[in-house]
Amino acid sequence: MITPIEKKGNITTHEDINFKLQQEFQYGALKFANNPLHKKLKGDGQVLDKLVFLPRMLFFVMGFKDLMQLVRYEQPENKLEESVNTHSDEDSYHWEWYLKDLASMSGQFKNGNSIDLITNVWDDESLAVRKTIYAFSRHMQNMTDPVARMLMVEVLEITFDKFKEAIHPVLKDADLYDRLEYFGKMHQETEENHTTGISEDEISGLIEALPDHLKAEMLLVVRELFDNMYLMAANWAEA
Repeated sequence: MITPIEKKGNITTHEDINFKLQQEFQYGALKFANNPLHKKLKGDGQVLDKLVFLPRMLFFVMGFKDLMQLVRYEQPENKLEESVNTHSDEDSYHWEWYLKDLASMSGQFKNGNSIDLITNVWDDESLAVRKTIYAFSRHMQNMTDPVARMLMVEVLEITFDKFKEAIHPVLKDADLYDRLEYFGKMHQETEENHTTGISEDEISGLIEALPDHLKAEMLLVVRELFDNMYLMAANWAEA
């Protein structure tokens, strides 16, 4: 089992920090896969009780739309920057599916009307959701290197893949997988047709391509972003 990376003096070699960055992705993915929301989705209980968190995702999904704008390059100067823009193009409109799903399901949830939804977005209890978007926004704007930005996008992609693995069986059992667009079949099939994807080789290649002077900072950024994603999912489990 991968354990959290400890700080042991200065990182001195190119290979060492690359390995630690790779480990950070592996550990972050493993930890997120076992978050409280996923345990709830995989456990016993009524379907609606499991899905009651969907309205609490509103700030994250709409914030994700902004992240896909912030990560873009207005005038890309190389293939890496073009790749970032392609990723943005492919993911920037998914919020529309979420709103359709929310509209179709909101009548099933307590406090599902529009005023309650907006109020709950800014409730103190959902602060962890907002902090996650704020963290990604800050780092995506501060780090302009395209490889660094792609690695941050990979954190989003990896965690969403783990989320789908947990929620899709619930939706299929309830005959909701074909009906819901953001959470179900349409989103899944669209992701499968994307020109960009997730793999250990891709992440390794990005880590190798990341400028050396950014790697120590990136190690901390990746850890922070995975931690934020975990805390957000744990918050959703409490809805």
